[in-house]
Amino acid sequence: MSKRAILLTGLLFQFLVGFSQESYFYPNAGKFNPSIPTPEQFLGYGIGEQHTRHDKIVEYYRLLDRLSDRVSTEVIGKTFENREQIIGIFSSPGNQTRLESIRKEHLEGEKKGATQNIPLVVHLAYNVHGNEPSSSEAAMLTAYYLTASESPETMQWLDGMVILMDPCINPDGRDRHTHWANMHKAFPPVADPNDREHNEVWPGGRTNHYWFDLNRDWFLGTFPETRNRVNFFHKWKPYVQTDHHEMGTNSSFYFDPGEEASNNPIVPDYLYKKVYPKYAEYFTKAVNGIGSMYFTKEAFDKLYPGYGSSYINFYGGAGFLFEQASSRGHVQETTTIPLTFAFTIRNQFTASLATIRASIAEKSMLLEMRKQFYEVAKRQSETAPVKGYVFESDNDFNRTKAFIDMLLLHRIDVYQLPDAKFFVPTVQDNHIMVRTIFENQITYRDSSFYDASTWSLIHAYGLPFNEVKSIPGNTTKITAPLSASVSTVEKSSYAYLVSNTDYAIHKFIYRLQSSNVIVQTATRPFTTAAGGKEMKFGYGSLVISVQQQRLNPDALHAAIEAAAKECAVHVHAVGTGYNVAGIDLGSNYVRTLKKPEVAMIIGTGVTAAEAGEVWHLLDQRLGMPITKIDIINFSRVDLSRYSTLVMVSGMYAALDKNSVDRIRQWVQNGNTLITIKSGAEWAIRNGFTKHKLVSDSSVGAIRQDYDRATEIEGAKALGGSIFRVDLDTTHPIGYGYQRRKISVYKNGLTFFQKSVSPYNTVAQYMADPIVGGYVHSTTLSKLRSAPSILVGSEGAGRVVLFADEPNFRGTWYGTNKLFLNAIFYGGLITNQ
Repeated sequence: MSKRAILLTGLLFQFLVGFSQESYFYPNAGKFNPSIPTPEQFLGYGIGEQHTRHDKIVEYYRLLDRLSDRVSTEVIGKTFENREQIIGIFSSPGNQTRLESIRKEHLEGEKKGATQNIPLVVHLAYNVHGNEPSSSEAAMLTAYYLTASESPETMQWLDGMVILMDPCINPDGRDRHTHWANMHKAFPPVADPNDREHNEVWPGGRTNHYWFDLNRDWFLGTFPETRNRVNFFHKWKPYVQTDHHEMGTNSSFYFDPGEEASNNPIVPDYLYKKVYPKYAEYFTKAVNGIGSMYFTKEAFDKLYPGYGSSYINFYGGAGFLFEQASSRGHVQETTTIPLTFAFTIRNQFTASLATIRASIAEKSMLLEMRKQFYEVAKRQSETAPVKGYVFESDNDFNRTKAFIDMLLLHRIDVYQLPDAKFFVPTVQDNHIMVRTIFENQITYRDSSFYDASTWSLIHAYGLPFNEVKSIPGNTTKITAPLSASVSTVEKSSYAYLVSNTDYAIHKFIYRLQSSNVIVQTATRPFTTAAGGKEMKFGYGSLVISVQQQRLNPDALHAAIEAAAKECAVHVHAVGTGYNVAGIDLGSNYVRTLKKPEVAMIIGTGVTAAEAGEVWHLLDQRLGMPITKIDIINFSRVDLSRYSTLVMVSGMYAALDKNSVDRIRQWVQNGNTLITIKSGAEWAIRNGFTKHKLVSDSSVGAIRQDYDRATEIEGAKALGGSIFRVDLDTTHPIGYGYQRRKISVYKNGLTFFQKSVSPYNTVAQYMADPIVGGYVHSTTLSKLRSAPSILVGSEGAGRVVLFADEPNFRGTWYGTNKLFLNAIFYGGLITNQ
């Protein structure tokens, strides 16, 4: 290190430990109540000198609650790692004594914009990505400022507002990163970007416990952290919600408005044309005041309803995104001067106060925004020819329940119809969210997307549905989650049968196998008499013999009844193996299922989000363990104890030739390798199957202007679209599906060539495959009639190749079954 660099680092260290917190973060703020401890006094170090653990943030908020009648706190839930989700509520002492009445009056008047005389409700939310930590530190400064400031402006804010504050949306991820940054902090701090402090190991702190991006989960509601937060949102329905993030170290500071072409076209444009530009004036003045550089309008879309900065837009509010260049530690070099953690915090804190200042000043505009929102939604619903959507249960209680739970989470009105059908009207307050959930396609102004280009959730759940032009009669409004009505399992002395159409069938199988029950499956359909009527059982239905068991009949019945109740699965007792049609129960086409033992390669190079999807699916939906093997330890693992190995997308260069050969031998010994997207590409390139990939053409490119590169090449990416495939429902991976046409989610550029064998293509894209979303013409040409799922044989085993992501963000219930079938029925697949 040069003498100049050493001197600079030393000066930075002195700055970090010695600067005046008050003069740096809030100069000229006026008098503060000395009985309220500053964050520095409470923590024992200055904000920006250390990364603060989540429990200390919670403790500080609770201390403010105890010391001040301006503050109250509410715990809305806990994370998977048992960290509390706390909300701070800041308002005047008088308002604090009547918060519930304020909330009710606010909700009663907000649809008409008639809350002029009611305190304005806003919500500041921080740190959804755990390794973007500056905003939670800013949340402590903001909390202190609102609690201790005695300035007339602050008094005006507290009198006229209820300020809700979520200091940390992702506590588990934050603490993962906090530990890393503090553990590797040096004295003096090291600004070199190559230092370990600035480079977290896999999976990093961005995500939650299961490695999911919680910023994409507001719409999906997969996780309890999100469901708790969405419920709190609807409890208060704020007019404004902020979402504070970080970006690359060499960036500056971003605030809205965003890229105009990426505004959502079904959200009333008052938000985009009036609100965002007006707030930008306040943000600009505030950030100019501290001399920070910034940009607007260049990036970050408002299309997807699942971001913390966009969810509120679909309910008549204004969501604001802030993106701060990240120090990814305590100080890091940039192309100009080193970026300190304290500097990143100051920008976030400045933006927080600017949001409050703008909101109280522009209250009338916010009330008009919400009033117009409901008026526009009402006009849309009344003039649209579609009056609602009818969807069916599809003989799948658990999948239907999950979809209705999601609708209720978002406060969508849904009604029960006869014959296991349900109706969602478009004429309702939340009309715009109904459109978002059910419509296949929206009109785009651009072809480059920050993320997904479609999010029609009805397709994610794979439930059959139809648009209707009139409102059906004989409806009953659903006001609570569906409850299962599983009848008592009749005891049999011969066999039990279970159709495998329900989403929970794999959980049911695993529960029985874990209870030492031998479970078999029919690889051909049959019809039998059960319960006094003829019943059809399709491919993959379960057959549980009473005599061919290690358990006695009473213990077997008890195990089946317990599993049926837990999984909400219907079990039918039969007294004969002779069937009305199709195979009999003693047929050679009835095969024994082995209890799966599953492992997955994780670690550096592996896509953490996809690995987390698999882990979460088995862990939370099935209660089934999966062994996560770090790639650096793989060479020492005995594979013989596993029946299934999962390889999601990623770079597997760390697997040496010996490891690759061991996997190959393991497959040849009769086991199942399941690969997804680039994991499938790896398997093909390493000769695990004779299937081939579609390669790009070698034809020379057409000349284009240099500054169009991002526009042109970005349009070729596939951020996320929905396509329809034809599924072979006679194949073990297609067992339990009742229709051949299903929707899949594709967000990558993995393409398979057609199989030489006519029997190895489990799913194939339709000739006209687009259901919703943007797709470039060159991508579409590769998709038409191409394989989506292939199976290749390798000795006595098999390799399953998914071109798409069957477990996308924990939401694609409609394709989870494909992946789970590969685990539970994979051993049935033979070389055809």
